[in-house]
Amino acid sequence: MRISYLRAGVSALTLGLGAALAAVPGTAQADSDTGTGPLADQHAPAGVMFDHMHKAGEFMIGFRYAYTSASGDMLHGSDKASDQEIIDKGCTPHTCSSTPSEMAMNMYMLDIMYAPTDWMTLMVMPMYMSHDMTMRPLTSSMSSMGHMDHMDMDMPMDEHGAHMHSGSHSHGTEGWGDTIFGPELKIADGPGYHLQFSPMFSAPTGDVDKKMNGNFTHYMMQPGSGTWDFIPSLTYTGRADRFAWGAQVLGVIRMEEENDSGYRLGDVVQATGWGSYRFANWISASLRALYTEQGEIEGHYNGPHNHSSPPDLQFNYGGRYWDIGFGVNTVVPSGSLKGLRLSAEWLQPVDEDVNGYQLERDGTLWANATMSF
Repeated sequence: MRISYLRAGVSALTLGLGAALAAVPGTAQADSDTGTGPLADQHAPAGVMFDHMHKAGEFMIGFRYAYTSASGDMLHGSDKASDQEIIDKGCTPHTCSSTPSEMAMNMYMLDIMYAPTDWMTLMVMPMYMSHDMTMRPLTSSMSSMGHMDHMDMDMPMDEHGAHMHSGSHSHGTEGWGDTIFGPELKIADGPGYHLQFSPMFSAPTGDVDKKMNGNFTHYMMQPGSGTWDFIPSLTYTGRADRFAWGAQVLGVIRMEEENDSGYRLGDVVQATGWGSYRFANWISASLRALYTEQGEIEGHYNGPHNHSSPPDLQFNYGGRYWDIGFGVNTVVPSGSLKGLRLSAEWLQPVDEDVNGYQLERDGTLWANATMSF
């Protein structure tokens, strides 16, 4: 069943933030010691997209990198899950025989922007993805061979139909991901504040049919979503003297019932707010809070796939996640590289309430480089 409350949440958050921020009066412009050159805090922390616009005729090209890792305990909701619990319930109605012990994702994205007018900036963001996962066998507290024989029925098989080894093993995928594109539209702008709406779209240019040993791999390891997605966001930024701040609400709404492989990822709602302090024109530091909510996967693979580990099952995806970000923004203030921006941010998980059974997150590193012309 479609998780319709996520769509309603996007609309409610967008309307609410828009009404609140539209009423905020303009704040003082940055202090006079900044001159007229670029400032480090004119962009949001590295992990925030759709945060700024450009003047008519300006062109920007950038590169974004994100690294996300997970390891440690398996969680059920917010609690640690034992191996026996995962064996019994993590792959219902099947029996789990293995579980992730480490996962990593790398994203490489081009960020291309052009402003035909002062009130609209156009964006296109192609990306390349890689995923790696290490699996470990689950240890049962039950000693009967009868139970172990039942577990073997769901153990992954190789291309010859033989059971794979029961020790730890790693596998990975890589390929082009989906392509984000669309306009950023100025709603309000004044001394020290800016409000914009960004109705973005995501084209399904990424693969959703990656396989391992003839079977579809885990859903999370497909480079793309496989569906056309709508990604609206509303972003407010403000500044006074050496302080800058901002807030954003963002949603991801899947616009198709299923992709070519038979499933659809869950919708997403995000809300974030940040503040920064500029130590000098060329450098600032930021602190950010982020809340993310994502629904379960709907549908299922329409071809051969395993049911032997939690990532093989749709109900083990999505949940509610809280993070704190620590970032640094820099900019070259003059010379031949004037306007070159380098920024980085670490997102540290604070809490998570996962759907089903999922591996505990370690965090996410964002790193950006941009240049405007």
